[in-house]
Amino acid sequence: MKALLIILSATWKFAATFPVAIYIFKMTFMETILYTNIGGLIGIIVSLFFSKGLIYFWNKLSSGKGKSPKKPKKRFTKSNRRLVLLKSKYGMPGIAILTPVLLSIPLGTFLTAKYYRHKKSNYLFLFLGQVVWSFIYTIVLTQFKFNI
Repeated sequence: MKALLIILSATWKFAATFPVAIYIFKMTFMETILYTNIGGLIGIIVSLFFSKGLIYFWNKLSSGKGKSPKKPKKRFTKSNRRLVLLKSKYGMPGIAILTPVLLSIPLGTFLTAKYYRHKKSNYLFLFLGQVVWSFIYTIVLTQFKFNI
């Protein structure tokens, strides 16, 4: 039951799962790595299919008939500017590195599906970034646990 809970929570918010796995459920190093990466991979796959469907639905909806010939002016909000800055300044490597840490797995997968969908290896980069961060989190938190 503990493993299933860790897997399910890692699909959504990857970084928040490690303290729960290590400190509350008292999982070993290998259990933490295994369960969080399984959950992260499931999260990437599910988010990928959901994101592609959402993008397809949005494109169909926005290209519908009855639209006025004049396009409305785009509004740039604070969050839009941050996403554009992230995409233009850091590109796909930035998204892959920041997805497990700051962004959630669904948001990072959505950004990859939206802006970098033509290269299938980008989803592998998301998974590799997640694996690297899982080792970093687990090593740091287990060392912190032993030092207490």
